[in-house]
Amino acid sequence: MENDDIYSDKFEKAFDLLSKLGKGGYGEVYRVQQTEMKNVLDETRKLIKLRSKFVIQYYYSWIECNYLYIQMELCVDNLSNLLHTKKSLFNELMINSQFYILYEIFRELTECVQYLHQNKIIHRDLKPDNVLISMDGRIKLCDFGLSKEVLNCDPFRMSKVKHTADVGTDDYMAPEVQTNEYNHLIDIYSLSLIGAQIFGFNTYDIIDGKNKDN
Repeated sequence: MENDDIYSDKFEKAFDLLSKLGKGGYGEVYRVQQTEMKNVLDETRKLIKLRSKFVIQYYYSWIECNYLYIQMELCVDNLSNLLHTKKSLFNELMINSQFYILYEIFRELTECVQYLHQNKIIHRDLKPDNVLISMDGRIKLCDFGLSKEVLNCDPFRMSKVKHTADVGTDDYMAPEVQTNEYNHLIDIYSLSLIGAQIFGFNTYDIIDGKNKDN
């Protein structure tokens, strides 16, 4: 790869090109926005818009010494930690009360995802770390830095649109994400993997369509 290509690739990943300001004898001048800061600001805007029991509550934000501070609702834990402690809390043979608790967690999680899709937002990074448990025991979603707002589609039949490739966590990423053309069903794929973990199913049945050992 040529050096110019390397620098161009770094530039495109680090900045969003807004406009070309001018051109001189040794180069060109562009107006840009740092991608990381843009993602943070986008997440803040989505939190302001999504004021609901299904999403972590946004309170206030401010910029100080070139840092963006966001004040949000305090949650007691996340689903990732709960899944790690589940085996010590529950016996291998699940009794009715234990199943009911897990069922309620998953039911509330599906309602959270449904709420996003009804508001024409694809989360694109659903995973146990981004599923929070509020002080009153409710399930809430967080981390909307990679989410995508799709304005020109039906909330229940989102058309396939082109997106950026830099999306989500590999362990929960749907295969079609690699094509850069997908819809809200990538969230359903991630949701199914989380559900398999909650209820103790083999996630490879979903990932490969077969048992890992086969």
